[in-house]
Amino acid sequence: MITIWPKTVDLLSRYVEKYRATPHILYRNRLFLNQRGKELTRHGIYRLCRKYLKKVLPEKRLKDLNPAHSFRHACAVNMLLDGHPISDIKNRLGHESIKSTMIYLHLDLGHRRGIQKKFITHTQSLLNQDDKIDELVDWENKEEILNWLDSLQELPASQRLTDR
Repeated sequence: MITIWPKTVDLLSRYVEKYRATPHILYRNRLFLNQRGKELTRHGIYRLCRKYLKKVLPEKRLKDLNPAHSFRHACAVNMLLDGHPISDIKNRLGHESIKSTMIYLHLDLGHRRGIQKKFITHTQSLLNQDDKIDELVDWENKEEILNWLDSLQELPASQRLTDR
């Protein structure tokens, strides 16, 4: 179960109206579909994640990376940066041990900032032709958000959970 922000709801509605494949009758209640209008398979999700991660990561980095797991990792990082307790992150990810979740306290946020910049630039280049998406995405404050992420790198790990 996830929380969806109003902007995300607007973006998803835009996707369904303008970009989603016409659903096969059995899959009309699915949000994301493959090119045949059927549900995405595990392999299809893997390929989509890899396709978009290839646009921002070097090939050698992808070699040892599970692309779909990267989005799970992103969820944990965002929860951490939003100040959620590590126990909530553990529960959301379904980790049996808190030790598995503790790895998120030792992130290289400078490296993450570089990846985010590449992703923002790439996303902007793809979405320039849709005014509604530009209206929904907060491009203007990207520097403020990236500066905030950089400031977290200077804090001790114990403070990163509570500051924001």
